[in-house]
Amino acid sequence: MIILLFLALNLSTSLSPHLLRDASELAADFQKKCEQILPSSPQHHDSLASLVCGEKITDQELKENLSKTSLIHIFIVSGSHLILFDELLSILRIPFFLRFLFLLFYSLAVGWQAPAVRALFGMSLRKLFRHRAWHLPADLHVLATGLALLFFFPAWWSSLSLQMSWCAALALSSVSVFRLHHGLARTVLAQLAIYFLMAAPLWGLGSLHPLSIVYNLFLAPLVAYVLLPSALLAVVIPPSVFIFEALMSLFREMLPWMAEPIALVKKAPPPPLFLWMWIFTAHTALHILRLRLWQGRDSQ
Repeated sequence: MIILLFLALNLSTSLSPHLLRDASELAADFQKKCEQILPSSPQHHDSLASLVCGEKITDQELKENLSKTSLIHIFIVSGSHLILFDELLSILRIPFFLRFLFLLFYSLAVGWQAPAVRALFGMSLRKLFRHRAWHLPADLHVLATGLALLFFFPAWWSSLSLQMSWCAALALSSVSVFRLHHGLARTVLAQLAIYFLMAAPLWGLGSLHPLSIVYNLFLAPLVAYVLLPSALLAVVIPPSVFIFEALMSLFREMLPWMAEPIALVKKAPPPPLFLWMWIFTAHTALHILRLRLWQGRDSQ
């Protein structure tokens, strides 16, 4: 753990200083093509472009309500999109190589954004570790993924979106430290961990209201497994865009009611150095907690 933290603080050069610039330029072309294949959606075209192609949310009212309810991380393209696609392709028994190629092209199509690329790196490393029979706890896998990403793209040391994605992934992985087997307990603990670990990167940008825990528990799965698939279905089968239109209209009607009790106060975000200290302190704390809980017990 100490060695990994030392590497995290000292990695500052990549194999090519122009790698991120070249990838971003290529991604800009892919993103334009992604927008061109979107079906005509007279009411919610901008929302469809955000969900599928990673475009910025231009509707300020929608953006504010998503921020208040802390559902914005589900709505915009993030690592959760790639994880969902990988799960769907796995159900269809698509080989990993083909799944990787699809997710690689999709990462380019959504602008080569740090959260999506972090998820892509994480899947690749997980496959490599399994092939080599190397076992890493989930939180250390998140750390290894982040370090690999920063090695290739050191410019992302200043990326707030990477730090937010890293905190979210670390929060989800923290559940494994307690080795909970009950689904509900794991879900509740994961949401509590997300609420705590996301407090620093969201400070001044999003909502830290306790209601966000409830919204993420019950509404985030609906967005991820209903609204997003309907958007993808509209791309594959354009005449079905009316399904997305209806669901998006319903979602837009619900949001103001859910956001009403929450005040969104914007302040200056914490400096990047503070957030990196927050992330690596959380990694250290989880590692120490795991050692105290389980060291010497696995052999009993």
